[in-house]
Amino acid sequence: MMKKPTQKQGASAKVTPPLRKKATQNKANPAKHHQAGTTRKVSAWLTDKLGIGKRRHQATMLGGMHDVGRYRVVWAIMAVCFLTLFARAFYLQVFHSDFLIEQGETLITSKRNVPAYRGMITDTTGAPLAANAPLSTVVFSPYDYAVEYYRLDKIIKTSSSQRQRDKAIQELKDMDLVKLSSTANFPLDKLQKAVAIDNTLDVSDEKAVAAALPKGAGSKRMILLSKASPELVEPLMQLDFVGVSEEKFFQRYYLQAEPNAQILGYMAQSNDEKNGGYVGRAGIEAKYEQQLAGERGQVLVLKDARQSAIKELKEIKPKVEGQDIQLTIDSRLQYVLYKELEQVGRLQSARSSSGIVVDVLTGDVLALGSWPSFNSNNLAERTGANERNRPVLDTFEPGSIMKPFTVAAALESGKYSVNSLINTAPGSMYVGGYTIRDSGNYGSITLAKLIQKSSNVASAKIALNLGVNDIADIQRRFGFGQKTALNFPAEASGSVKNPSGEKDTTRRATLSYGYGQSVTLAQVAQAYAALGNHGQMNPLRLVKDEKSAEPTKVIEARHADAIVKMMELVTEQGGTARAAAINGYRVAGKTGTSRRANPEGGYYTDQYRTTFAGIAPASNPRFVVAILVEDPRRQFYGGVVAAPVFHNVMKEALRLYNVPFDKPLQVDAKDMPAPQSP
Repeated sequence: MMKKPTQKQGASAKVTPPLRKKATQNKANPAKHHQAGTTRKVSAWLTDKLGIGKRRHQATMLGGMHDVGRYRVVWAIMAVCFLTLFARAFYLQVFHSDFLIEQGETLITSKRNVPAYRGMITDTTGAPLAANAPLSTVVFSPYDYAVEYYRLDKIIKTSSSQRQRDKAIQELKDMDLVKLSSTANFPLDKLQKAVAIDNTLDVSDEKAVAAALPKGAGSKRMILLSKASPELVEPLMQLDFVGVSEEKFFQRYYLQAEPNAQILGYMAQSNDEKNGGYVGRAGIEAKYEQQLAGERGQVLVLKDARQSAIKELKEIKPKVEGQDIQLTIDSRLQYVLYKELEQVGRLQSARSSSGIVVDVLTGDVLALGSWPSFNSNNLAERTGANERNRPVLDTFEPGSIMKPFTVAAALESGKYSVNSLINTAPGSMYVGGYTIRDSGNYGSITLAKLIQKSSNVASAKIALNLGVNDIADIQRRFGFGQKTALNFPAEASGSVKNPSGEKDTTRRATLSYGYGQSVTLAQVAQAYAALGNHGQMNPLRLVKDEKSAEPTKVIEARHADAIVKMMELVTEQGGTARAAAINGYRVAGKTGTSRRANPEGGYYTDQYRTTFAGIAPASNPRFVVAILVEDPRRQFYGGVVAAPVFHNVMKEALRLYNVPFDKPLQVDAKDMPAPQSP
């Protein structure tokens, strides 16, 4: 074996010159030499720590310059990815932060509507006619219950923490449906069937759990209590049971429902959810919907894991409470009026009966009603007929209650005085192809006798002796043929048409005794109140908070006072309405009995409309009461059917308002105490 040659001791070894010459120390500039050395040391330290030299060496060893290029591409891709992620984060957190915050808040917060309190409707004394009862509907969500049940069951079966398992076991005990069933008085089997818990389910399998959750109708809304009072709801809500929530709202409640139903209207469901999905229909509820309803508010609430509200965070929109509406209606008098209308309607088997009471001094409507009516707390009773506010909606030919205004036209014309005589013999007259008749031959009569006996002939002769439009003009001046200031929803205006000319004698004559025009009972009451107010007409008013309009002069005060005095004869001996007289008071009024129009033409021969309108006390008028009974079947004269209703209502109005007597009281002999023996 050959041995490697060894260098002999003492011989000079052959040295290979270095590839790079050793840098020589620059003695002339030692500072510069020191700086360069420091730089080399830092570079060497970075190379050692980052492994750049090693990786470069490895890259060179693996593939030379080709591997170095690939290495740089990888680092470039990583840098681009980093910059992309940074840009995305910057965009989301700076430019899109509001959206992310909103999405986050959606998961833990929700907006809840706060119902506004609907304003009350009260009578003239402040007594409530329409108020609000706070009620709640309690809802159970089987879906939310099942979700929470399976979540807790999963913790119990899979969690490694004993503390978490114990907590989940306790929460599951609190979810016992027996407790919910007994508190809500709701069938347990229905609850168990609704949640459909499967205790054999593999709760770690999310798809299986999702498939087992309740679905379909009622899976997220099962009503436990509907429209329940706070006293019934409170124990149930104190359970803090999973999936149970409360929906609060106000139920409208009407006191004296039937007497006031047509005035107040009612509440009905609406597609507009602005104020809870209910809106006023008809009457005051509809006319003053905006003031009464107010506007519900909105708050932001914090939700727990069960999606139940646990805390109000802030008010988003403040609620605006509804305003109260005070009417001029006196609920005491309103009740009396309705009971009298009901009694006469049933007694006479009438189609309907209506009435109105007006304060002569102010034009305030103290009572306004119709029979039949309905219970506005139970809309199942409502029909198209019984919900009509007839005194303002229904028009009719008024008949003889228009004769005082014919006398007014006569006095205002200057052609007649209170002492003028009109020859009515032989009790009938022929006009325009028609015969006008009185109930008897009254001969020559005064204007007062015209009203007392209700003479058609005398009225027609006055009309034919005046200008063509004088009768129609005076009726319009008293408010006929136009809506009242009540401006009630769907209120009728009626109609008063001028005769077509001088030769239209038929219309000129018939207008004078209440045929050929259409009026409402509210217009009749307003006109009679103007007579009682010395010829000054106060527009009718139903809402007390509304400013009363200024009265307008209709006729001379002396003429109005004279007509009221004439109408007193109607309720005295020999008049057509003795039943309207009230002991201790002077009463002025006028009856009306007219045939009902046949839609096919002409008038029915067996159907009538009876009316009575009166003023009391006549010496210093305070109230007007107007009564109408439509198609009474047992009797049909106004003095027999409508006048007694007037008597009972007016008597109660005078008593309630402590109006002084203006006539000596008459005591029947049978009411006198028996004389005592000495």
